Amino acid sequence: MSVLVFYKPTPEGAEAIRAGATQAAFHRTDLVVHNVPLDAAEEEKVVALASGAATGAGVPLRTVPEPADGSPVDAFLAAADTAGVELLVLGIRHRTQVGKLIMGSTEQQILLDAPRPVLAVKA
Repeated sequence: MSVLVFYKPTPEGAEAIRAGATQAAFHRTDLVVHNVPLDAAEEEKVVALASGAATGAGVPLRTVPEPADGSPVDAFLAAADTAGVELLVLGIRHRTQVGKLIMGSTEQQILLDAPRPVLAVKA
């Protein structure tokens, strides 16, 4: 079993990693961080953040780099639908109705289409 975190390079993404590590410790399982395409510097930061959170919680960590092509949401939902994933964690931020309409919402799509329970956290 594992806790799967959707990471974006935002404060909400960092909070999702911390909350995911806490949940993984609570459920006595591993932490899996699924990240959107990142440059090398940002990739290094997320691995350091996730490693620190996992070590602090005493849980094993795996990172899953996002493929450069395709939708990050589709790839995350496909990963969430695999055996062994018991909880999804993602960071959310407040958006206006107009902002959601014009820009869409990655987080909203995950919440609506997720095959597993989702923990949404704010920064």
